[in-house]
This record gives sequence, C-alpha cells and structure tokens, in this order.
Amino acid sequence: MNIVRRIANFVMLGFVINLSAFAADLEVVAPEEVGLSSERLERLTRAMESGVEKEHFPGAVGAIARKGKIVYFETYGDQDWEAGVAMEKDTIFRMASMTKAITGVAVMMLFEEGRLSLSDPIERYIPAFKDAQVAVGAKKDWGKKGKKDSSKQDKKEGSDKDKKEWSDDDKKAWAEKAKADESTEAKTVPANRAITIRDLLRHTAGLPYSGSNFYKEGMDLGAMIDALAALPLSTQPGSAYEYGLSMDVLARLVEVVSGERFDVFIKERIFDPLGMNDTGFYVRKEDHDRLVKMYDDAEKGSKIKGKKAANDPYLSPPVILMGGTGLVSTTMDYLRFCQMLLNNGELDGKRLLGRKSVELMHANHLGDIPVGGINKIQHEFRFGLTFGVKPDPGDTGELGSEGTYYWGGAYGTSFWIDPAEDLIGVFMVNGPRYDEDDPVVYSQLFEHFAYQAIVD
Repeated sequence: MNIVRRIANFVMLGFVINLSAFAADLEVVAPEEVGLSSERLERLTRAMESGVEKEHFPGAVGAIARKGKIVYFETYGDQDWEAGVAMEKDTIFRMASMTKAITGVAVMMLFEEGRLSLSDPIERYIPAFKDAQVAVGAKKDWGKKGKKDSSKQDKKEGSDKDKKEWSDDDKKAWAEKAKADESTEAKTVPANRAITIRDLLRHTAGLPYSGSNFYKEGMDLGAMIDALAALPLSTQPGSAYEYGLSMDVLARLVEVVSGERFDVFIKERIFDPLGMNDTGFYVRKEDHDRLVKMYDDAEKGSKIKGKKAANDPYLSPPVILMGGTGLVSTTMDYLRFCQMLLNNGELDGKRLLGRKSVELMHANHLGDIPVGGINKIQHEFRFGLTFGVKPDPGDTGELGSEGTYYWGGAYGTSFWIDPAEDLIGVFMVNGPRYDEDDPVVYSQLFEHFAYQAIVD
C-alpha cells in the first residue's frame, strides 16, 4: 500500500512540475488543496480516454482551476491521428463561437471608458443600420431578398413522373403549393425601434445565421457589415433571442469607436495583458505543426465527423476579422481569459474590466424574451452579454451552480465559469462525433465529472 502511495505521489509531483511549465504565474496544486478529489478526477480522465478509444474524437485537452489554482490539466489522444502526433498541452484549436466572449469583453471595455452606452442605437456608429426593415411572412428565407428558394426535394416531388403516381388530390395540393411558392415574396415593415448595442450583445437584434448569403468575395469587415445591414431583420429588435451575426457587427463597432482594426484592438487590450500569446486569427508559420487536424468520415475509416475544410484557412491571415468566430487559441490561453473574468476583470495585476461590468455580463438579460433557434429546446434558457447563464440545478437535473456562465464553439470546444464554486473548466476538442447509438456530448461530460469531484 505504501509503494502504491509513493507511486501516486511521484505521479502527482510530475503532474505539477509539468503543468508549471505552462502556467508560470497560475499556481498548480494537488486537487485536495482546493477541495477536489484526485481519485474522482480520474473518472474524468477515463471517460475522455474512452471517447478516444471509441473514435468519437481523435484527441482533446481539458483543464480545471479552482480558487485561482490549476488542479487538472490533461491531454487525451492525438492532435494528428493520421500522423500519430500526440495531443499536447499547447496544441492550438479553432475556437469558433468562443471568439464571441472575447468580442464581448472588448465592447465592455469601451463601455466602461464612456465611449458608448449599451442603450445606444448601432446606427449611431454604423449608419447603414438606419431605417432598418423587418421581414414578415417568409422568415425562413431571411437574407434571400424575399424570393422563395425551392429545395431540390421540392423539385423532385414536382417532377412529371412523380405526379403521374399521385392521386388527384395530391396533384391538386402540389399545384397549389407550387403556385404559392412561386409568388411568395417576403414583405417588410419598418423596425419599431433601432437595434441597440445591448441587443447585439444578447442576440436580440434579428440577425440570425440562417440565410446569411450577403457576403461577396473581397469584402472587408466594414463592407460585410454594411451588406448585412441592407437585409431585412428576421424579427423586431428586442423581441426574440436568435443566435447569429450580432457579434460580427460588434467587431465592426469596436473598430469604429476605437479607430483600430479589430485584431489590433483585442491583441493590445486583451491578449497581450493576459499573456495569451497563442491566440489570434491565424496560426503563425512556425506553429503550424501545433494546429490540431480536423477529420471527416472518409479518413482511415474513422467514425469521427469533422470539418476537413477547416484545416487550411487558419494558417494565414483572414480577409475578414469576425467577432463571432475565427480565433485560434490554446487551453492555457483561454483558461487565463476565464480566470480574468472569474477574478472580476483582473489577472496578474492587469485589470481589463471592473467587477460591476463583469457582473453585468453574466446577469440574465433575456427576461421574458422568447428563445428560438438552436436554444429553443433548452429548459429555462438564460443569456447574458455574450454568455449563456445557467438556471438553478433543480431546473435542469444536472450538477452545477445557478449563475454559472458558459459557452462553446461549433467544433466542440467549451468553457464554464462558476462564481459560486470559484471554479473554471476549459475543454478543447475539434470535431467530435455524436454517435446516435452512444450520444455522448463530451463537453457536458467534462463538466459533469469536474463537479462530481468537489468534496469540500
């Protein structure tokens, strides 16, 4: 038994030394020092390793910090499965919508400086949004300038061959539908009020992702946002939560108010002070081998469902610097960003925001506003200023704390910040597969096993 204990202590010492190389100014301690169980955290490691074995994802990195100290930092699987390159703690990931939280902090910094108000109409800074129109009727075709875009399936069902096999009633119904579809044009009405900056921060501006076909090659961020502003809104401002393009508008707002390009502003004002040296809109040439590879179903007979096309664009500077997606980062970089927020806006003596601004960001800003789109099925969904905000655990049946704020990215990355437990989790993975026969959402599993490890 003593031999086992000595081996365990040696492993933990090695774990702490290894972590220290990546977190020079974030103290690394044994989980027990801040009320977590090492034994219970092993459940987390086993669950993630099982996901790799099942080929649900090629590899991932997970980190947990409590009371400002790192207690868990592990890698699983490979960053390049085909080449057999193991996942590393400094592997670089595509952050997708985890870009949004950084954009939100940039806006709030300008808000604190008195350079804008959250109630300001966006048209004050981006005049193209003046006299906005709202689509009524064919909302599912938002962004298509009102014309019905019949699907291939509709055309197939309307072929002569198919119609001969239909009953008279079927034929009549199809003919009426086709006639109605051809004449359908989305009508518009004037917006009943201007879009505010707060609307953009909480996704109540009527700018969903669906139907957003306004981009033309060669546009920069300013031209793209002006093109977006020319489209009708999907809903009246402030009337519904619809996740979408709001944060890209806010990136342009940062440029207009600060007089700097968006990437320059967030580097100088956020990344540099926080020591987020591996975060940006592309991977430096010398670090290309650190970018995790994406996979698709065809490669190596893998079960992994990835987005192979996403491998290349992150290796050189993008044309458009988006506020809602596009950043790459490492687990440690993003953990430091989260720790700054948990510390109410400060890290290592560098203050980005004041406490009340951070509190405002993770307050629930939806109230009675209805929720649509991807979050419609979530029970009592709440949203702050760029963050989801968790309700009472009794409403969800999941481990956690009310008021925890969180978000994730389309490629599988996620984070959460729990002020009540002084706890942070960051889970980095690109391209997990959600198997219908084994429907595991690994970001949720990571959070579950972090909470069950709390024993104080």
